[in-house]
Amino acid sequence: MPLRRAQLSVKFTLDRLRAQTKELSDQRYPGDHQGPRKWLALVEGLLDTADEYLQASSDTQITDEKALTLARDAANIASNVYTCLDFMSGASIDELPYQVVQPLQRWFNLLEIDKETLFRAELVANYELRTIENVFKRIRNPSEKLEEAINEIKWPIIRVTVPSRAFGILPHFAIVAHEIGHALFSRINWDVSSFTEEYNNLLQRISTRLDDAQLDSNIKTKVLFIFYKWFEELAADAFAFFLTGPAIFFSSSGFFQLLGGDYGISDTHPSHDLRRKILFDKLIEGDSDSFAAVFTKYTGHQLTVDYNSPLMIQTPSTDDVFSDKSKRYDTSIAAILAEMHLSIADTVEIIYGEVEKYLKTHANDAIYTTKQYRTDLEEHLDAMLSAIPPIENGDSLKSKQPTEFASILNVGWTTLLAKLPDLRVKVDDNVFGSEKLEKLHGLLLKAVELSEARREWMNA
Repeated sequence: MPLRRAQLSVKFTLDRLRAQTKELSDQRYPGDHQGPRKWLALVEGLLDTADEYLQASSDTQITDEKALTLARDAANIASNVYTCLDFMSGASIDELPYQVVQPLQRWFNLLEIDKETLFRAELVANYELRTIENVFKRIRNPSEKLEEAINEIKWPIIRVTVPSRAFGILPHFAIVAHEIGHALFSRINWDVSSFTEEYNNLLQRISTRLDDAQLDSNIKTKVLFIFYKWFEELAADAFAFFLTGPAIFFSSSGFFQLLGGDYGISDTHPSHDLRRKILFDKLIEGDSDSFAAVFTKYTGHQLTVDYNSPLMIQTPSTDDVFSDKSKRYDTSIAAILAEMHLSIADTVEIIYGEVEKYLKTHANDAIYTTKQYRTDLEEHLDAMLSAIPPIENGDSLKSKQPTEFASILNVGWTTLLAKLPDLRVKVDDNVFGSEKLEKLHGLLLKAVELSEARREWMNA
């Protein structure tokens, strides 16, 4: 009968999903991180729940309609399990460098983001932070294992995705700090009242461009939506700047350059070159005590806004932005994007002031300072050129401490951009030095691995 065939089909799918889940459970995960384990426990609980539904559907004492409903519910859970397994794809050591998970998790801990995390890599040129709420509590009659798995997790789950393979270059991992900024954004009570005058100017320019004397509420709603999306992106950049210093400037600039094809303006993001300029302006603040001054002192190179991103596409004129974006968006949004580009920089001091105040109050030790940058280059830059990775800091054996992730990123970027030809490693290299870059990547991964090993040894 049809019901029996449906039950057989669902059971076959559940058994295959259970085998796939066991295979994933038997894998190693970077840093023995518990995020994937807890997620797989949820999956096992879902499978148990589906099996219980299916078993109940075979009860001869219930109506055919009830039996079909139970079988259909089991099939729906099977589909959800498949989605859940896809959610954690790329989390194993085959895709994600095992060295990076513990230092990334430490950022979350230092910043008091007390949620479950799951790190994974994907073959896409993208960094992403995604928050998953507890949708599993809506499931009727959950199995005992599902209830236990739900209660073991600190909700919501935060999934951090980084590029895998060719784009998974360690120095670029500073961009994860930008994604962490998104997780912290809502913790600040933002006061944008000082932007009011420029906001009114913005509305007037949009009105003029649209030949609309009185903007309607729908357009004003769009303005606010785009403003706050752009504002959050710049705030995430600010968090990354305070957490990683020059590394986020080099990382984001280099990454935007690799993306190619566009200047970056959309309804959710300001332009690439604007973001780059804001970060560069922060690097040169402080004159002789700035990050840029430290960089120049130890490398002999003058830092410029396009130092590692001369291929980045520049934002065209406001009229050209409007014309270009009108091909993709409706006219009102195109006008907002074009004019917002001229106004959003007025929020920079608001953003950086609030982010610095928040971090000094809640996670002062996580701030990467010019003093630390100077120490890192003093202690590690020459050693790095001799292929000695930056594992620990300190003047004497008793005072030595494991090198922090931000320090490794900055030593790596400084070596890569200003000293790569001097890196003394054996290569059959081409004129561009790409083989040396691969060697540097390996040395930096080793630095992360050994500094984490030293940290564990000290805490044992």
